[in-house]
This record gives sequence, C-alpha cells and structure tokens, in this order.
Amino acid sequence: MVELVEYAVAFMASTLLVGGSVIVYNSFTSYEVGLQLKGAFSAVAEVAESALLNGNAQSTVNLPESTIGCEQGTLYVSVGSGTISQYVPVWCHFQARVSAGPHLLSFNATSTTLEMAVR
Repeated sequence: MVELVEYAVAFMASTLLVGGSVIVYNSFTSYEVGLQLKGAFSAVAEVAESALLNGNAQSTVNLPESTIGCEQGTLYVSVGSGTISQYVPVWCHFQARVSAGPHLLSFNATSTTLEMAVR
C-alpha cells in the first residue's frame, strides 16, 4: 500500500513538473516572438522614416519570418500572430512576405508616396 502511495505521489509530481515546463515554455515563446516583432518593426520603420526625410534609404536588416506592408498611410510589420503599425504621412500600397534572415530593404519616398523593395 505504501508503495502505491509513493508511486502516486511521484506520478503527480512528474505530471506537475511537465505541465509547469510546458506553461513556462509557451510563455517564453510568446515573449520571444514579441521581442522579434518589436525589433523587426523598429528596424523597418527606421529605414522608412529615413526615406521620408531624404527621398530614399536602404539598409540590410536581419528579420524573422514576417510580413512588411503599408496600406493607405499605415506601415506595418507582422510576425506570427502579432502586428505593429505606424502612421506615415503619405500614400502607400505594398506588402512583402520575407523569410528569416538578412534582407536589403529599399524605400523610396516622394511628397505623396512611399514605395519599398526587398532583396
């Protein structure tokens, strides 16, 4: 009988440990994706803002798998299920899905439009 109780306690402890590990891993994963999103958006927005000020700008940026787009004055970056966006004071209409890794982002801006190319 004592052995059965010991087995039950060991099984419950193992189950709680595994369950807790899954919860911690899921929390860390969503935190990591959030950091990747913030970093990617910051890098893309910096190049776009430079183009808005200077007419054009380009930079090689290391990005996670993401979508970069701009629609009717809203620049956005999506990573996983998260999206960050920012108003830009010009018309724009583009979207690019990029794989993880370094990409050359080129933005061209006029007083009325913003365009982007990714290589």
